[in-house]
Amino acid sequence: MILKHRYAPLVFGTVLAAALGASLLLFRSSPGELSAPHEAAAGSSFIGNCRKCHSAAGLTAGCLSCHSEIGAELSELKGYHGRTIADRVRNCAACHSDHNGREFAMINKVSWGGAVPGALARGPETFKHSHTVFSLKGSHSELACAECHVKHAPPFSLPRFRKTNRSMTFLGLSQACVFCHKDPHAGGRASDCAKCHTQDKFKPARNFDHDKFFPLSGAHAGVSCAECHKQRDTAQASGKIFGAVAGKSCHDCHASPHRTDWRAQCRTCHTDRAAPWTKARARMTKAFHLETGFRLEKPHELTPCRGCHDPARPYAERHSAGGRPRAQKNCAACHKDPYAGQFPRRGCLDCHNETAFKPAHFTAAEHAAAYPLLGAHAKAGCADCHIRDSGLKAVRYAGTRKDCAFCHKDPHAGQFRRAGRTTCENCHRDSASWKRTVFNHNTMSGFKLSAAHSRVACKECHPPALTPDGRRVTLYKPLKHSCEDCHAAPR
Repeated sequence: MILKHRYAPLVFGTVLAAALGASLLLFRSSPGELSAPHEAAAGSSFIGNCRKCHSAAGLTAGCLSCHSEIGAELSELKGYHGRTIADRVRNCAACHSDHNGREFAMINKVSWGGAVPGALARGPETFKHSHTVFSLKGSHSELACAECHVKHAPPFSLPRFRKTNRSMTFLGLSQACVFCHKDPHAGGRASDCAKCHTQDKFKPARNFDHDKFFPLSGAHAGVSCAECHKQRDTAQASGKIFGAVAGKSCHDCHASPHRTDWRAQCRTCHTDRAAPWTKARARMTKAFHLETGFRLEKPHELTPCRGCHDPARPYAERHSAGGRPRAQKNCAACHKDPYAGQFPRRGCLDCHNETAFKPAHFTAAEHAAAYPLLGAHAKAGCADCHIRDSGLKAVRYAGTRKDCAFCHKDPHAGQFRRAGRTTCENCHRDSASWKRTVFNHNTMSGFKLSAAHSRVACKECHPPALTPDGRRVTLYKPLKHSCEDCHAAPR
């Protein structure tokens, strides 16, 4: 019946208006719909929920009550908020406005410049990481944000909302290179990539100073990294080229070309600046050369290296004799045989000294085994009997003729030649005196010296004569044997 009261409509309208006002106050007091993340965090548009963000201490304090990661940046002066705009953060809404609808992005173009009065709105693609140690330079400056902050971003949620992961975040990304890039150095051996590499190009490693570990000079300067840093673990991914090297000593990588096990290190003789490597021979000393088994003594001490080690010969032959080190007494390894193989069973040092080839120490006693040097022969020079043989192309020693006529000119002008050969030894056997003969006129000639003939001087029957070529000789053959040839007939 109250509705029939004349004030009933007024009362009902007032109550309805009050209810509507209360409803709007409690549930529709927001100036606009919250973004989807904030609506989920607030729970509803109830006015009591507004206090979750709009706290008594202010909106910024309300924001930081949930966004503890931003609060940590501000307190520790790290990250974008802590290092770049900490002194200007007074109102979060200046950069991150809300109540613009569920689909409105809290990080937008305004966010990148709203904190700076008068700054123009800009997008994240122009951001240069000025607040981080890892500034975007070189090839990184050309990357889109999503290349790192989407592909490599770790799962992230606020402490008060553990079950709600963000689909995209600019926080939590490590600045270590291996966080985004696969480690090419055999299992994370490099702790700080920037010590060697720059952001311009990964190769070459411009900041790496190889000289601190092993100087790359000479031939080593042109060697590729992979030649020394070989990947030994085939189970690891390809491209990991910087495994452990064998070592820093030459023999760790290079097989020794020497046939001598040197006690000294390679660098004792060879230097990095040697080009080619064999130029280090100039540093060879007598002590080092002795280790090869060959002493550098007179006259070898003054011989240039190339005198024995001809650089024109292959290396395998240059420092060896038949693949073996040259022996101290193996003269033939370097010297041409001046005797053209006449002494195959004797060594050079059997007759010659190491210090001087001449004179030889071949003794008269040794010579006597082939031909005794007696009388005038003991004073004869070697070259008097041993002359150059044109067929042998060397001085003839072995097989030298022993007959007198080979060395001595026939004083008898061929009067005693038989079958083309003169045998002086038939009459002259005393080498001490050529004129002392063993000729027996009675047995070795056709005329016996008997009676008065035995006292006749030789020249009485053997007068001087001239040969067809004008030589003056004593006539022995032919002679007339009749008495009338020498004696006149008695009267």
